[in-house]
Amino acid sequence: MHLTTAVAGAAAGLAAGPWIRAAVFRLSVPPDAPDRTACPRCGSRLRSAIACRCPSCREHVALRCGVTEIASATVLGSIAYTVGPRPELVAFAWLAVLCVALATIDLIVYRLPESLTLPAYPVVAALLAGSALLSSEPGRFLRAVLAGAALAAGYLLLALIRPSDLGFGDVLLAGPLGMVLGWTGWRPVLLAGMLSFVLCGLAGAVLLALRRARADTPLPLGPFMVYATFVVLLITPGR
Repeated sequence: MHLTTAVAGAAAGLAAGPWIRAAVFRLSVPPDAPDRTACPRCGSRLRSAIACRCPSCREHVALRCGVTEIASATVLGSIAYTVGPRPELVAFAWLAVLCVALATIDLIVYRLPESLTLPAYPVVAALLAGSALLSSEPGRFLRAVLAGAALAAGYLLLALIRPSDLGFGDVLLAGPLGMVLGWTGWRPVLLAGMLSFVLCGLAGAVLLALRRARADTPLPLGPFMVYATFVVLLITPGR
């Protein structure tokens, strides 16, 4: 456990918050729609980032200020506290920031934009390759790549069997998640894969019990994939 590293991770999360909020604003649109660049109320064109309100009409145009900062600071601080100042922390933290944005977008519009999921593959692979070189652990990198391919293939098979339950965005997200899980071992890959469906099922049952959903109401799987990966990384001993 590493308190100093956790503080640095939380600070990095706070700094990443405006970028996450901007990505959520820009990409929380239907799959075939162009990225959002203007205020939905007055139509004023907005800068790509960061303000919570439209400078013209003062309407909230994105998540409220502080929401993404708190979320990303909590996630990065927790991961940094658990992992410590090891080379793979950079890969874990980068993917965590991306996943906060992806999970939020999926909750809002039920999509995981390829403009975020596809670049995660080379970036995570490169960061883990660098970690393997610095820590002289090439076997971990090989396992991470194989785990990412295996988890993505598993999700692809499920999507082909049940296309109404899983989308291609879930398949694409599985690869980078599998890589960071595979860095820690095969057991975390299996555990996170199962836990994501368990969490999704539990959420559906709660919504049914509260009469906030029906049996045929779809739930986005992406956030539960992210939650499961985050939980497993925090409880996995030894790296």
